[in-house]
Amino acid sequence: MLDRAVDLFWRAGYRSTTTRQLESALGISQSSLYNAFGSKQGLMNAALDRYESMTAAALLEPLETSLQGLDAIGAFFDALTSWVTGEGRGGCMIINLMADDGGNQAAGERTAAYRRRVRDALRDALQRAAGAGEIGPAHIEVRADLLFGEVLGVNIAARGGAAADEVSRLVAGAHHLLDSWRRS
Repeated sequence: MLDRAVDLFWRAGYRSTTTRQLESALGISQSSLYNAFGSKQGLMNAALDRYESMTAAALLEPLETSLQGLDAIGAFFDALTSWVTGEGRGGCMIINLMADDGGNQAAGERTAAYRRRVRDALRDALQRAAGAGEIGPAHIEVRADLLFGEVLGVNIAARGGAAADEVSRLVAGAHHLLDSWRRS
């Protein structure tokens, strides 16, 4: 049931998803939904927990646990391409929520924590790259910000309906950037 809720929130966004759509997608009544989750927001929180575990396993943990630097970042961007374009997806559910939260404090806190985690994982990989002599040690924070901006751009493009080839071109730009930083 949570996977269906994740799918619906991911595709339609929180604000655009109605209780009736949730009832239909989940195969439960409104009263059952409220009994199980307390509210639409409660269901969204449960769906976010599920989504975060999925995205962590597919994208973030490989980047966070890798011993590599630039190659780990490149692999992250390749995985991101598949993640945001596969199975009719439109970007990252959490990044989409960031643009869709409508002033919801709980959603804002969740998206801020996620943004920090992604950016920190990129920064840490850059620090590993510097430690391995792949790149110089200067400007790690600026480079992490630049790469994170690329992550946001890829997600926003996918959310806006960019085709997989367009997203791939954006990611090719990230690979070009990484290669330009690599020491010969």
